[in-house]
Amino acid sequence: MANNPYDEMFKNIARLMEKILSEMPLHDPRIIGFTIISGPPDAAPYFDPSGEDGDEEAEFEVIEGDDCIYITAAANARAEGAPYVTFQNESVTLCTGGDEETVIDLDCEIDVPHSFYNVQHGVIDAVCRKKNAPDGIARS
Repeated sequence: MANNPYDEMFKNIARLMEKILSEMPLHDPRIIGFTIISGPPDAAPYFDPSGEDGDEEAEFEVIEGDDCIYITAAANARAEGAPYVTFQNESVTLCTGGDEETVIDLDCEIDVPHSFYNVQHGVIDAVCRKKNAPDGIARS
């Protein structure tokens, strides 16, 4: 079995993250998770290991914190349109690319002007600030 030339680098990054997380004080912001994505070079053809055509509904993850709701989804690299997120008072509309949109209903009201998203390295991250966040939370 051939070794991936990046295996050692990924092991070093994992050790570094373990060290950073173990030395963080408990009152610092929590890290919910991180992902290391390695893939074929840009010139390589797209390969979907699941064998699916991508016609099914977009998959996403929703994590609720004390003052925010975090939504993460994979962007569709083969889609013609750009991925985006729109925020409403009690829902979020997620488009991972192309024309398909997914409406995600939330269990609370969000602060639309202070909610935001970014798309980077094929991942959409949306941060929905809760409108009635607990006192003492600094708002940017």
